[in-house]
Amino acid sequence: MLGAIITILIVYIIYYFVSITRYDKAGHLKNKKVTDYEGLPSEVKYFIIKYNIDLDKVNLRGILKLIALVLGIDIAIVSMITLLIFKDVVLQVVVAAILIIPLYLISIKFIGKYFKKKGLVKNEQNKRNRK
Repeated sequence: MLGAIITILIVYIIYYFVSITRYDKAGHLKNKKVTDYEGLPSEVKYFIIKYNIDLDKVNLRGILKLIALVLGIDIAIVSMITLLIFKDVVLQVVVAAILIIPLYLISIKFIGKYFKKKGLVKNEQNKRNRK
């Protein structure tokens, strides 16, 4: 259990310094050479496009923090499962690499449903009218 908490904290801290610190408290990119959206990591861009998140209603820094926490939890779960089941290090790495992607996509789906329930997605009717 302590190992899982340490794993979550390490992943969150690394993600925090690599991605989250590039945004100010208002959720805007500190470097004004690119737009806020262009500065996002690819997994966050996927989340925004896939679940039609309205960027006017959300703080990008908040989304990054949520994604970092979910990623840390997913990595901790996968590492605990592979460490308990397999003894061979190579097999642990291979199985973990295979398991992390579907688990992360499932987690992102739950976050997308949460955002939709809270009304943080773009209006579907406006989307249809633009086509």
